[in-house]
Amino acid sequence: MNLRHLDHADTIELPVTGDGPFDFQHTVWKPSHYATGLEAHTASTSWRTFRVGALVTGVRMHAQDRLVIADIYTDGDYKPGHRDQLVRRLTTSYGLDEDLSQFTALAAAVPSMREPLEALSGMRQSCPEDHFEIAVVALLLQNVTIARTTQMTRNLLTHHGHLVRFDDITLRAWFTPAELAHVTPETLKEQDRLGYRAKTLPHFAAFFRDHTAEDLQAADDLVLTFQQIHGVGPYTAAIMASHASRDPAVFGLDVWNRKILARGLLGVDDAAPEAVTRRLNKLFPGHAGTAGLYLVEHEYAAAPVAPLLAPDGITAWNNSLELAAT
Repeated sequence: MNLRHLDHADTIELPVTGDGPFDFQHTVWKPSHYATGLEAHTASTSWRTFRVGALVTGVRMHAQDRLVIADIYTDGDYKPGHRDQLVRRLTTSYGLDEDLSQFTALAAAVPSMREPLEALSGMRQSCPEDHFEIAVVALLLQNVTIARTTQMTRNLLTHHGHLVRFDDITLRAWFTPAELAHVTPETLKEQDRLGYRAKTLPHFAAFFRDHTAEDLQAADDLVLTFQQIHGVGPYTAAIMASHASRDPAVFGLDVWNRKILARGLLGVDDAAPEAVTRRLNKLFPGHAGTAGLYLVEHEYAAAPVAPLLAPDGITAWNNSLELAAT
């Protein structure tokens, strides 16, 4: 894989316009998220790659109170239309225009939410992935350990994505649906070690190659729409709806976060998904997804899956990614 060097192209200032407090660190970095190589975080700075159409971009972000400053890097033909797309993408990806006041009022009345609310006050859902990308992530999370998911993600991004360097950091970048559409299930199984997912991923690529973001926005029920894709069940559809479509009422339950929510909301070690969902919806009507997010991220905060980088740890990070790509 060739290393692409991206040059500074723009600086965008993004105001946080949504009501309620704002926690930059926990909005852009989630303790429960596994390491993909697509993003890196220190306590004050976040780096992330985005695909804007065919363009590969790198973004460096930091916050000054309620203003997020994003420096944009690319090696392509950066145009005003790309800037407009990135403004919308970054604002939406990190919920900068979303109102947290109703959720905060509901959460303040629930005893088990007091510690998460105090520790993470102002955290928004983060989903820098688009619908296709989060669908791939959800597929790779199904019924496996984090180590196995990390391996499959690394394989896919190394063989079919891009490796970029900007602002003295190296990151991976996604492939687009069109770029993956020609890859056969046999390659995905043998080269990328996807197992049964090798048959499903081409259906994802074909669906999102043929459906625009406007098509999805026009859908009446996104969870049902996503389940029309071969291989997408309720969990994957819920992840896509709650993250990329930012539906605060939806939360995708897997076996790990189900147990976290059962302990926090029901006082038991585990419970049926239906019981956990009912409890979430009863306590947090319209905001069950946000409540689930706070409870899960608070659980992982003491031992994050992918910890923040120390400022002197970036060189080692770069070396590990570049070595893995050779």
